[in-house]
Amino acid sequence: MADTNANVEALWALTGGEPSAIDALTVSGPAQVLPSRFAVTESATASIGAATAAAADLLVARGGPRQAVTIDRAHAAAAFSMERLLRRDGSSGDLWASLSGLYEARDGRFVQLHCNFPHHAAGVARRLGVPEERAAFETAIADWDAEELESALIDVGMVGAMYRTLEEWDAHPHAAATRGLPVLELTQLDGAGGRELALASRPLEGVRVLDCSRVLAGPVAGMTLASHGADVLRVGADHLPFTGAVVATGFGKRNANIDLRSEEGRATFTRLLGEADVLIDAFRPGALASHGFSAEDVARIRPGIVVVQICAFDWDGPWGGRRGFDSIIQTTTGIAMAAAGEAGRPVHLPVQALDHATGFLGAFAAMRGLARRQSEGGSWLARLSLLRTRNWLVGLGEGGEPDEPIDLEEYMDEVDSGFGRLTAVRAVGGLAASPPRWDRAPSEIGSAAAEWV
Repeated sequence: MADTNANVEALWALTGGEPSAIDALTVSGPAQVLPSRFAVTESATASIGAATAAAADLLVARGGPRQAVTIDRAHAAAAFSMERLLRRDGSSGDLWASLSGLYEARDGRFVQLHCNFPHHAAGVARRLGVPEERAAFETAIADWDAEELESALIDVGMVGAMYRTLEEWDAHPHAAATRGLPVLELTQLDGAGGRELALASRPLEGVRVLDCSRVLAGPVAGMTLASHGADVLRVGADHLPFTGAVVATGFGKRNANIDLRSEEGRATFTRLLGEADVLIDAFRPGALASHGFSAEDVARIRPGIVVVQICAFDWDGPWGGRRGFDSIIQTTTGIAMAAAGEAGRPVHLPVQALDHATGFLGAFAAMRGLARRQSEGGSWLARLSLLRTRNWLVGLGEGGEPDEPIDLEEYMDEVDSGFGRLTAVRAVGGLAASPPRWDRAPSEIGSAAAEWV
């Protein structure tokens, strides 16, 4: 059985924490819940365990009591499955657009297209020179070699990938450039500022979070912070697309639209930053910086802020800053081919484990940054990527099959929302005195004013 405490302790060390702070962590439940050759169940347990332990420790830093932390592996697995388990008015939605998925190329290799955003589907159709129809895509892709198509799509800003083996990825220049990076980094931006958090009944009560994210990893980080009491304002814009995952990851948040292309929008964002404690920057690398909101800019606007940056392929290496999603990382780096099934067809992880682990680790890093601010002052920067999380997952060891089927329904609750009656996984992570919960149901993008309450 995986040693979750040791894995959490290793994460804790990356943020400058004392190992004794996680002595109260207790793990229960079956060793395997999510079937995979990779340690997906352990990645859920360890990342959620780290985030929950950080919440408990931050409450202590605010003058509160030390409390026991418990993690149920099955509940952690359910949390990693949240968008798959979600039901709206009793019905499950389709997570994938019809043009997304697996295609076979001329050289017998497989490629994956990610077309969940309409502009990505339209862009791929333009590059292939065909209408937005599955059969037309299949016919066109059969005239391309897989790696050639991958490069052609990336060159025009679309999202596609050739399925590689683990060995092929290990030999890739970007793998070599990023192999030694830690799963997360937490560094001090400067020593200025820092607001001392007063005693409160919940770990993040009174903490304000600007959540600039759209798909899964960043939204999971914001939702996790909300579950421990933070006031989370998710920022989008009318011209930015969002996927249906916004429902599953909208718990505990308000949703506002701000157009950073306008002077008025930038002024509004600056005003919000001036009172924020945490900024989650999970937009494409450099997007916020192009509007004057790099991590360094943000620290000047709001001394003492904790900035959490999340991206796909990382910032370093020849593919630094490349667009990507969880499944694209699995495809590119050999994870999907490692479990290839009939006729060599790739098999993805049972859940979007890279997104979810990165999200919970992002929340962990944010809370550790707040704790460091509490004790040392200053502004802090945390950096995480799906690629780093992939390397961490591979390093966790082997996974396996559950001994028997596990019903995850017991971890779900019903709530009314702006999207109808939702059946969803409840907040995860046991704290004896202040268990996580959400005070708001998911709401429509742009339904809230761009202001703190």
